[in-house]
Amino acid sequence: MPNSRPKRVGVFGTGWGTRVSVPAFRAAGWEVAGLWSRKPERAAMMAERLEIPFHTHEAAALLHRPGIDAVAIHTPPHMHLDLCRDAFAAGKHVLLDKPFTITIEDAEALAAAAEASDCSAMVNYEFRYAPLRREVERLLADRAIGDVRHASVTLHTTNPLLQMDRPWRLDPAHGGGLLNELGSHGIDRFRQWFGDITTVSAQLGSIPPQGLPPEFTSEDQISGHFTFVSGATASLDICWVSDPPLGLRVVITGSKGVIQAMSPGSMLSEGQVSIARAGDAAFTPIEPQEDGLEHLPIDAVGVSARMIHAFADGIETGVSPAPNFQDGLQSQIAIEVMRTSASTGRVVRLAPE
Repeated sequence: MPNSRPKRVGVFGTGWGTRVSVPAFRAAGWEVAGLWSRKPERAAMMAERLEIPFHTHEAAALLHRPGIDAVAIHTPPHMHLDLCRDAFAAGKHVLLDKPFTITIEDAEALAAAAEASDCSAMVNYEFRYAPLRREVERLLADRAIGDVRHASVTLHTTNPLLQMDRPWRLDPAHGGGLLNELGSHGIDRFRQWFGDITTVSAQLGSIPPQGLPPEFTSEDQISGHFTFVSGATASLDICWVSDPPLGLRVVITGSKGVIQAMSPGSMLSEGQVSIARAGDAAFTPIEPQEDGLEHLPIDAVGVSARMIHAFADGIETGVSPAPNFQDGLQSQIAIEVMRTSASTGRVVRLAPE
């Protein structure tokens, strides 16, 4: 249920930060008390437009502003480690955007910094809180289809970044590309549903759009195969050069049945989940269980607001709800292992079976 105590947040970033994070925090009952952009004029413009009382281009000014409970960091990932360390030192709880970092070393340092602090820290894999996706999680936890044997996830979409003024998100040196952008969500989805990953094999392909600088050449197609501690296997196929886009399809096969999910988008925030037990002649649609937040939309703002309610509860109880910085670290490891597998042609092990 929503946490009743009002809280105040400072937001870093005027892209996703102002487009999604600001309205999501407000929908969750928070006050947005400050805004940072590296460009002073943009900080001033967006703060005025969104009626945010304080703006700055100096990170320390926002981190040390009195009365702010937490910060939401929506900056390029090479800035994450220093900003989070400074936020924890200032006693601020942190909601950090993905990609978590650029390197495993930074990811390990970030997870260690969160562990050493007294602050709550979550990673902005907000679509963990999409009602349909949580319904799949519940069905699996209730063993509705028995032991999971295999899952297949395919996504054919268009590149959402080409229309945005965010060129760094296509630059591999700054954490850009399909693997970090949508592949990271796919990995987090697998970890939410199936647990820890043990092995990965992957292939990556690049079809760069015309007109971009050559250094912005990153992967546009992903094909990965995963095994899990549970013994289950899964395949992940993503392409963001599909025009028209075909959307997302998920098939999870268990020892006692099959779960199927379809969505016109990429994150299962809309669409349908259905189930068929062994021997059934047809699939039965499943409606998500009520969570007290049905008034929120199912778009990025709505699922972010649901996650922010969990963030507020974590602050109150002194924990870091999932997806937390350990989840961010494990996702970063899986991303780098996929790159290693693609470059070497080998199956790469993450953890003992």
